[in-house]
Amino acid sequence: MHGRITAFSVCAACMAAVVSCVQQPAKQDDRFVFTVVNVGQGLSQIGAVGPEAIVWDMGDTGAAPQWNSAYKGMQKPHLRAIVISHSHADHMGGLNRLGDSVGFSGLIITSLLEDTALIRENCGSWREKIRFRTIAQGDTIGGLNGVSVECIWPPRGLAIRAPVVDDYKNSYSLCFIVRYGSTAVIITSDIDTLAERQLAVSYGFSLMSDIIVVPHHGSAGSVDPVFYGFVNPSAAVLSFGAGNPYGHPAKNVLDLLFQMRVQLFETATEGTVSAATDGYFFSFTNE
Repeated sequence: MHGRITAFSVCAACMAAVVSCVQQPAKQDDRFVFTVVNVGQGLSQIGAVGPEAIVWDMGDTGAAPQWNSAYKGMQKPHLRAIVISHSHADHMGGLNRLGDSVGFSGLIITSLLEDTALIRENCGSWREKIRFRTIAQGDTIGGLNGVSVECIWPPRGLAIRAPVVDDYKNSYSLCFIVRYGSTAVIITSDIDTLAERQLAVSYGFSLMSDIIVVPHHGSAGSVDPVFYGFVNPSAAVLSFGAGNPYGHPAKNVLDLLFQMRVQLFETATEGTVSAATDGYFFSFTNE
């Protein structure tokens, strides 16, 4: 998807050596499917290969019907783990409605800065079955055949006391780069511009991804042009609720994406958005 010519395409040459070293999927039939669920003013993503999946966030409690519909549409894969990027209701509330019939290992992955007791309290019927793993920048998540899931934010050793207070949960929410073959997705949760700048400094051209899930539902305070230049996405997915009171997505975000000639998908208008890759390129569908 990076064959197009843009002001940022020069970085493709800088990544050629990296891409050439990426192991391609062993079987072309085993596609990686990445879905951004239409959960209204919230966020939930599901990544699956065959019968196994990882979930990043669950949306709010009221979005459970939409989440269940998307999950069934993916043939109800077994959930190897649920990642909770941070403990705001629009990202973890759906845990309350996760039914016992869902095939789930019980593993919740969250930031080492988060309050796991608070998350457990919101796990509904799964409360006593949950086990936790806490991660930070540089850690990886396994469980999907051929898929590399690397945590890129927040870093370890921050001069901040855990659990992080509410005012900083967005800024220090978990972010990931998910790679399959030569393709990649960057998951950014609710990070702000300050976090984006730190990621740009730390990772540079390694941030390059085919798809970006736009940070913080398209908030005006979550767009740094240098960060977006390094990511250099071909497609962007905005997850937000129609008529939301926050003004998401902000004009400056849309303007930047337009200038970059990015293919844009909005859950508020297009519903759940899915992309499938064979390791070479993504193709999109939406409900």
